[in-house]
Amino acid sequence: MDFRFSPEDEALRKASIEFTRREWDSQGFGDGQGIYYGLSWDHENLDLEELINKFEKKLVKQGWFTMHWPKEFGGKAASIETQMAYREGMTYAGAPSTLGGGLVAPVLMAAGQKWQQEFFLPKIASAEMSYFSQGFSEPDAGSDLASVKTRAVREGDDYVINGQKIWSTYRADWMHILVRTDTDAPKHRGITYLLMPLKDDKGEYLPGITVNSIPDGIGRHRWDEIFLEDVRVPANNIIGEENRGWYAAMTTLSFERSNIQGPAMLLRIMEQFIDYCKKVGPLGSNPLDNPIVRHQLANLRLEIETMRTLSYRVGWMQSNGEIPVKEASMTKFWGDSITQKVYLYLSQVLKEYGNLLPGNNIPVQLPVDGFLNSNAWLSRTISVAGGTTEVQKNIIAQRGLGLPR
Repeated sequence: MDFRFSPEDEALRKASIEFTRREWDSQGFGDGQGIYYGLSWDHENLDLEELINKFEKKLVKQGWFTMHWPKEFGGKAASIETQMAYREGMTYAGAPSTLGGGLVAPVLMAAGQKWQQEFFLPKIASAEMSYFSQGFSEPDAGSDLASVKTRAVREGDDYVINGQKIWSTYRADWMHILVRTDTDAPKHRGITYLLMPLKDDKGEYLPGITVNSIPDGIGRHRWDEIFLEDVRVPANNIIGEENRGWYAAMTTLSFERSNIQGPAMLLRIMEQFIDYCKKVGPLGSNPLDNPIVRHQLANLRLEIETMRTLSYRVGWMQSNGEIPVKEASMTKFWGDSITQKVYLYLSQVLKEYGNLLPGNNIPVQLPVDGFLNSNAWLSRTISVAGGTTEVQKNIIAQRGLGLPR
């Protein structure tokens, strides 16, 4: 396998790095070099959200925001390789956003009604509507997402919804939500996929919707929980067919899913940390003078490169029309593990200073203004979010190695 990018894609990767460094300024929401870190996120900070949205509109103007969309929907049908080169460069340089549409756009392209495509896709493409709340996980339906219990009953031209969703943020005007419409069917076959408005024209939550914030481990507003009580949603908001919403939600089309952003981010963090150590800082001596630290950093760098190669493999498979199942789980499992190791070790090298977080009133400069330390603390959660380590191992064992359940 030759994982090198074509000359054109390599040029795009370099151009994306230069563009980000020129056009993105975190204005104090990231580290001193303008690099953005996302494990801790304050969803009550409207200034940060506005700053990111302005950057997204720059990507729109550059013609990059929807390069991955099919041409029939206004995109450039960029290949998987092109998407990977672009996203790797953008993430390495610290961009807070790369490609637009998330999960909603590809689902609407594949299974959306004509009115949904005409109403939502132009707004997504222009970054006017760059964020949809996600109504998937529930307290008893996380890794086993098909166990959702939030109920939707058809009454005339509406669905009436009752239940609870969690582990997203419900601050957007719209939510895409999975609801159970047939309690007697097998769990994957009784789910319906809906587009649900959350707020009215004044920005107030619609009747029956209650949202509570959930802080992360360092006290920032990271998630929400939402309670739905007799919330009416027009039946015409359905995506795909009733009781077949699970299959619509799993739509990915030809969108890149290699997680190339992970190793690109870790590489940048390692480089920043090494640069910081060379300047000595408050530690009194250069940590790089310690041969054990140098060897550990070298080992971590090799593991990041392994993670990068696994991501390239997933992208290579997609570009050849294959569906990476166990390979995607390998990327998730290995990526979570290495991310935790990098953050935790670098924070450990800082000794007492590794306990200080952004905003602490201290007279010394911390690596990436303390964001390294906050991510070390919060990285413990990533092996649970998005599919637990245990689930990924089961997929690798059963679908990859053919082991019995």
